Amino acid sequence: MDAPLDLPLAEVHALLRAGEVTPVDLLDATLERIERANPVLNAIAGLAGDTARAAAEAATRRWAAGHPSGALDGIPVTVKDSVRTVGLHWRHGSAAYADLPAADTDAPPSARLNEAGAVIVGNTTMPDLGMLAAGVSSLYGITRNPWDTSRNPGGSSAGGGASLAAGIGFGSVGSDIAGSVRLPAAQCGLVALKPTQGRVPHLPVSTMRSAGPMARTTDELIALYRVISRPDPRDVWSLPPEHDDRCDEPAHPRGLRIGLLTDLGYGPAPEDPVLAAVHAAAAVLGSEGAVVEPVPPPFESDPHPPLDRLFQARAAGELAALTPEARARVLPTVADWAAEADGRTAVALGRDTEAVLAAQDQLRVRLRGYDLVLSPVLPVVGFPAEDPGADPARPLAHTGFTAWFNQTGQPAATLCFGMQDGCPVGVQLVGLRFRDQLVLRVLRWLEGQRPFRMDWPTGVGALDVEVGG
Repeated sequence: MDAPLDLPLAEVHALLRAGEVTPVDLLDATLERIERANPVLNAIAGLAGDTARAAAEAATRRWAAGHPSGALDGIPVTVKDSVRTVGLHWRHGSAAYADLPAADTDAPPSARLNEAGAVIVGNTTMPDLGMLAAGVSSLYGITRNPWDTSRNPGGSSAGGGASLAAGIGFGSVGSDIAGSVRLPAAQCGLVALKPTQGRVPHLPVSTMRSAGPMARTTDELIALYRVISRPDPRDVWSLPPEHDDRCDEPAHPRGLRIGLLTDLGYGPAPEDPVLAAVHAAAAVLGSEGAVVEPVPPPFESDPHPPLDRLFQARAAGELAALTPEARARVLPTVADWAAEADGRTAVALGRDTEAVLAAQDQLRVRLRGYDLVLSPVLPVVGFPAEDPGADPARPLAHTGFTAWFNQTGQPAATLCFGMQDGCPVGVQLVGLRFRDQLVLRVLRWLEGQRPFRMDWPTGVGALDVEVGG
């Protein structure tokens, strides 16, 4: 009885209102699909068990009484391992945390989901410390892409991307410090939003990491966004609520000035299929009245090394808090990379911070005057499931088009707008700070112009492929 899982959320709502399907039915169907698909995908880290069952039963009673609490009431969703959720284990993707007890508090996104009546079915896999843009973990092993199980789903919200593409849940909350919801969304054919910094509260508080929604359609993405973007006083960067909600109205691009950014001035050049998808989206926007202009490369020199060193320092700080025995369990790719920060001085950290701020401002100035920016999400279509990145020697080298918008704090969303060898190719749409709704509304319009139908790989199962490792 898993057919409702493959319907748009609006049609699921109609079935719930008519009593033809209940939230308990949706939970059971989701658990059945997890049982079938997860042995191949390795996308689900843990199940919520009795907590999910109780939430589904309560939602069933509300729907039967004709008083659902909102668009997500009774709807199965997942959260990333790094989003603390009562009853689920926070392990930050690493065997170093394998023995921690289940969380006893909800992070803001989980709290908002529970308040909205959503059924958090479980949490999803991620790489160690969230410091790989890939689905490789010392604790969980290899997470695979359901479009092609020999390929990586991207990361660090790897399990969220893989599970949604396989039809597990109607949304997932990931977190994004350098592209970690957008990269797996692009590689798994999803839509995702890295919001304006502070729009979606999260803990620990960060000036560059945001929690963000992931889904198969913009309708589902918006439903999730509306819930998790509600303020939370625990996050000091949390923004006031948006009072003018127009997300249900697709925004026609006529009159918008859109920058076309396909060359950063450094890093790997986008492959032809990636450029084809971006130019196809640009052509659609331009044909409907948007002013689409190529953006010159914003960087004259490579700004990535100081940013990479800041990420190393962040990871090294987390490793330093572990016992020697726990540190030894961290994925060597992450541990060895973070160890390069050992011995660096506070002065060096300050200089790297200033260099990143200068690069951030350079990008901001280059993009001034544009309502939106259209770009690749990553320069490649995909890479092998076992690899820690597109370039195993430099695992974060393929995050240039995403990572800098964490630094500028701008909203950035992804949408599949191409296919290559049966795998999705995503494009990125970036807006001005606080213009998340415009990004979502144009994304919704652009989704309606996509020149092909998304035929989701929901049939992947334990008997479909032989997987090692």
